[in-house]
Amino acid sequence: MALQGLLGRTNWRDKAGIQSEADSRNAEFMAERVAELEERVDRLALLSMAMWTLLKKNTELDDEELMKQVTALDLQDGKLDGSVYASVIECPECHRPVSRRHRKCLYCEHDLGSNGAFDGVVR
Repeated sequence: MALQGLLGRTNWRDKAGIQSEADSRNAEFMAERVAELEERVDRLALLSMAMWTLLKKNTELDDEELMKQVTALDLQDGKLDGSVYASVIECPECHRPVSRRHRKCLYCEHDLGSNGAFDGVVR
């Protein structure tokens, strides 16, 4: 009986060790993912600041007009929530709905074109 109890505890400890290793790997993956997302956000901020600096310098635009445009873009999905969601378009080839975040139609693989400077940023 004492041996069975000891084996039972060892089995539980082995399972806990395996779970702990899996949790550790998951934590490492999540930390890497967070770092990647932070890099994306930094790149977006840099792109935005560069564009706005150029626009203010070379046009008559001002901060008030920028904020009006931000609000208009934000409301495209029907919610004023500070987020941009890629809209759904109709594939010109098969006429099925496809998210703008995809470069090719998921159904017929038609090339949907590019989002320019925001490729890989807007999803």
